[in-house]
Amino acid sequence: MTGTRAPRTRTDPQLRQKPPAPKTIDYSDLKFDILEDLLSFYSRSISLALNRNYDRKIGKVSLARGTGKVSTLLMVGANPGVRPSVIAHFILKDRSAMARLLDQMKRSGLLVEKVSASERRAHELYLTAKGYALIERVRAIALQQSADFFSPLSEAERRQLLLILKKLYEGHIAELPKRG
Repeated sequence: MTGTRAPRTRTDPQLRQKPPAPKTIDYSDLKFDILEDLLSFYSRSISLALNRNYDRKIGKVSLARGTGKVSTLLMVGANPGVRPSVIAHFILKDRSAMARLLDQMKRSGLLVEKVSASERRAHELYLTAKGYALIERVRAIALQQSADFFSPLSEAERRQLLLILKKLYEGHIAELPKRG
């Protein structure tokens, strides 16, 4: 990224959209069984809430519907000529899902796919002028959405959570490229 940083904000809790609680019965003594201490329960629940929140915010741009378009836009913008298989690896898309995603983005005029000059069987991805025009708006929305969603955490807690998530990502998905 270009060093763009979301402003430090503490969002008013009233502005965060929690799902409405059931009103038909008192559930204050509900037991969670093993879920009470199960990391995967909280991880899945927070992931769903994060995705819903993100979809509401990013829906303001033409990348709405489906996952992977923002990641692809940002990665192609940062790595012109990157191969689809490399992006698919890091965003967990299988070959057919990645092909569908790229077709949508090409039809939207956001990127083009070219045959590699050095390896004729390889394809490379490049943003179009429309893709580059959209990228700054997407960055701003994504940074603000992240700042707002994670506002219940202090700056130190956010950094700690990011380190933990990166460690899990590297342990289960892919080793992150080294920053140069």
